[in-house]
Amino acid sequence: MKIKRFQAADVRQAIREVREVLGPDAVILSNTRVDGGVEIVAATDYDETQFRRQAAVTRPVKEEPKIEIDPTQPAAPAYVAPQQNIWSQEPTLVQMRKEIASLRDMLQNQLSDLTWKDMARQSPTQMQVLQRHMRMGTEVELAKQLVTTSQGIDDLETAWRQSLGKLAAQIPLSDQDIIEKGGIMALVGPTGVGKTTTVAKLAARCALKHGARQVGLITTDCYRIGGQEQLRSYARILGVSLRVARNHQELGEALNDMLDRRFILIDTAGMNPRDMQLTQKIAMLMQHSPRIRHFLTISATTQSHALSDIIKAFSHLNLSGCILTKTDESSSLGGAVSAIIRHQLPLAYVCDGQQVPEDLGLARPNSLVNQASELMQSEQQALDPQTVSSYGGFAAYG
Repeated sequence: MKIKRFQAADVRQAIREVREVLGPDAVILSNTRVDGGVEIVAATDYDETQFRRQAAVTRPVKEEPKIEIDPTQPAAPAYVAPQQNIWSQEPTLVQMRKEIASLRDMLQNQLSDLTWKDMARQSPTQMQVLQRHMRMGTEVELAKQLVTTSQGIDDLETAWRQSLGKLAAQIPLSDQDIIEKGGIMALVGPTGVGKTTTVAKLAARCALKHGARQVGLITTDCYRIGGQEQLRSYARILGVSLRVARNHQELGEALNDMLDRRFILIDTAGMNPRDMQLTQKIAMLMQHSPRIRHFLTISATTQSHALSDIIKAFSHLNLSGCILTKTDESSSLGGAVSAIIRHQLPLAYVCDGQQVPEDLGLARPNSLVNQASELMQSEQQALDPQTVSSYGGFAAYG
């Protein structure tokens, strides 16, 4: 095989030279553009196998460009194909998890039962005191603390009275009678706790003591249907003036007009602790914060954990105290007492009915605790296993 290289001004001229030199049977192997024209490599007696061997030997090997790796850069993480935990949804495993959860609950109940039996054998009096606090609705930690104070007392009634005395001693009280002190007082709280009725009771008490001209009423309740009319009826019966404030400007004007009054009561709209507009409603009262004492109105029918949420929601108002309502409607008072103690919210008044102004009295811890004890004894509710388990055994805190 003969191979020859030809250069010409263009391809046509180069092919003409190939045919003239190598003949019509010549095979063109490559065609490359160079300076001044083109270059053609042609061959005669062409053997493809031999040409490939020669090309492999003569062709220069191109070096692959080197990629420089910066040692300071972190290496790219290797790709890991996501794995689907299909096996975790196997019916057998799902059923096994349910059985394990059921066994765990059963074991907890059995251990709690054994603990109670052990406590009944070692400290029968303290166990009965703890059971009474459980029925009364006292929170777990507070009940444990009260029971430990009765250690060494064998008589049940003596131990029970002592624990009730310790409970009453922990209830914080408002510094003095609001009616005697006077000033500006706003009742805040969630819906349905009896704020309007409580305002009427306080206004009636002050009117009876100091005269109707010494009392002024303001309502910001522009949401509840009939809310203003209810307070307006009370104001007309008592002979006291009533102003409606729809915003903080009107509230300021009403307060300035009533500065000569001894006692100004503000009835606010019910506020849901989970309401996104609660902050805006509180801000309206905060505009006149130095002049207003805020008292949270809470219902004794509300559960302890819900009361805690309510107290936290209204804590931005720098509460001066609280008023406990509907004690006559509640089947248990231990939860309300526990929440007041846990948050150290001073208790000012207790309401035990709808009559104005009779069913309103100053907070008396001993009377409130005795009422809670009487309710517990009258109800005689059975203790469910979950409640018993939540209190745990006496060995855990004895």
